[in-house]
Amino acid sequence: MWLTRRMTMRLWPLINRVVIDHLAIPEGAKTDGYVDLDAMGPKSREMLADMRRQEAVAAADFATPYENKRVNRPLGESPLLVTEVNLTPKGNGQMQMNFKEALPEPPSTRGFQLDMPADLVFGVITLLKQALDQSNWEIGREPAAAAPTVIEEVIDEVDMSPGATRPTYLN
Repeated sequence: MWLTRRMTMRLWPLINRVVIDHLAIPEGAKTDGYVDLDAMGPKSREMLADMRRQEAVAAADFATPYENKRVNRPLGESPLLVTEVNLTPKGNGQMQMNFKEALPEPPSTRGFQLDMPADLVFGVITLLKQALDQSNWEIGREPAAAAPTVIEEVIDEVDMSPGATRPTYLN
């Protein structure tokens, strides 16, 4: 799939917010009696999410090269140009990611869904961060005139509970 700069600028803060809000504390984590896990603040959740990311990256295999074997491609030979992404945190420590391509010319409505455990989500975020660093798109370091001014306000207003309707971003 292909992610445009504009789509990535909107996806990056949102995927990080979902991870901090829903995947920072492992499923089934128990309190020691001194810490209320449900009342944990955003900075504490951010630190926990970063620790979980570090654990997942340490256990992942980023050294083995990709093997390009000829396989069945149900979406066709050309990569999907992502125009819409929906992130849905699941109650079992997983995240569902839906990627869609809705193009008027030529007409296209392709898409796919990934259901990933937290460790795989952290791996995907690591790969996306590496791609962002190589792209020099400088996500998060935009000049004031070019940066979307409402993205943080929009993200703060998004209801991220498991049953809530997800906002969609069309590119």
